[in-house]
Amino acid sequence: MQDRDAASGRGNADYAWKEFDSEAYFQHYYGEPHPDDDLIVQLAVAALKRARPLGDDLDVVDIGTGPNLIPFFCALPRARRLTAWEFSGSNVAWLKREFDGEGLRPQWRHFWDIVREAYGEAAPLPDNPLPALREKCSVTQGSIFDLPPRAWDAATMFFCAESITKRQDEFEAACAAFARSVRPGGTLAAAFLARSEGYLVSDYLYPALNLSADGIEQVFAAHAEGIETRAIGIVEREIRSGYSGVVFLTGLAR
Repeated sequence: MQDRDAASGRGNADYAWKEFDSEAYFQHYYGEPHPDDDLIVQLAVAALKRARPLGDDLDVVDIGTGPNLIPFFCALPRARRLTAWEFSGSNVAWLKREFDGEGLRPQWRHFWDIVREAYGEAAPLPDNPLPALREKCSVTQGSIFDLPPRAWDAATMFFCAESITKRQDEFEAACAAFARSVRPGGTLAAAFLARSEGYLVSDYLYPALNLSADGIEQVFAAHAEGIETRAIGIVEREIRSGYSGVVFLTGLAR
């Protein structure tokens, strides 16, 4: 295991993303769903339900997806097309295997049920979302720093910009790229780790910035309007190893 102090100040390129253990990450962070996870899903659905243009299908991107299908569950009922924009080759391969599966893991079943409840009777949804996801979703291997501008109607980002670097300037550049990927007036919905100094995956310490809601809002002020943040489960002790809460942000791209 790396030393926490030694990791301080290191940039995105200094970490072994090619060796990211996708399954270990999934098991640690989603193996046992937490009530805070359910609330994040509900907030993401609420943001996407009101995404403009209302009543139209949207092109939606999820940035830094990692081993996580939740963003696509949340966006599926509103989506014409879904894009997973992910840097790590191991995560790209993991996502493709998950999409190709026939049945949902119990954890995904749990979160899909939360999504179905959040959309309600106005959007009847299938028991198994995987066929629809295979039809609508593509997986692109790429860096957050290389996102094309103004390419999508809405964007989600779950625990990416703050968990790829120890450098504030890189975090701010990643948030700017995220916000610019959406057409003006498009919806942004993002979740950030709170009070994190890093997170372990198979005994390798990956980076994270220790963030507050105020600090996140300041970063997004130049890129979005109508910004709202909500602190979720922020406590003095860790919820899972690597963080002690979440800040959820919504806004409209400038």
